Amino acid sequence: MKKIDDSVLVKKIRGGDKEALSEIIDRYLPQLTAFFRYLRAPESTLEDLVQDTFIRMMDKIDLYDDGKKFSTWLLTLAKNLFIDQCRKENRRTEIRKELFADKNPVVSVEDEVVGKYTAEEVLKNLSSDERLLVELRVFQGVPFSDISELTGEVEATLRSRFFRILARLRLKKNI
Repeated sequence: MKKIDDSVLVKKIRGGDKEALSEIIDRYLPQLTAFFRYLRAPESTLEDLVQDTFIRMMDKIDLYDDGKKFSTWLLTLAKNLFIDQCRKENRRTEIRKELFADKNPVVSVEDEVVGKYTAEEVLKNLSSDERLLVELRVFQGVPFSDISELTGEVEATLRSRFFRILARLRLKKNI
């Protein structure tokens, strides 16, 4: 059986063809599952992430550029969905910490000053590429090699950029 090209399937999906949608899902389900495992998504969330990626694909199918590779576009949707989920989970964790935190802790002056320098303040002064690098490396603990594969950039370049960002942040903090 001859494999139908992704671009043909996308055109059929845009026309409402459910069989074409089923073919795309069958074709990319294993790849998306492996991709989320590669990103170290918890096993308990894999099915939801894959399903949400296909839902997002359907919502944005008209934005897909037929001149580009479909698999790259789909994996970009998946990556962005994963980052969004990580951000939500980080917010939930912060809210839980606030709810269950000691309301009258004994805090040193140093701790109070350091505490005012939040992750949000750090990230708001970074470009989107820098923010992604810091979020993945610092907050998600993703190795440089994985970030390199995800972004398509050379690992050494990412390391260099990351350490320049850290140096810049240290300078700002000391001022």
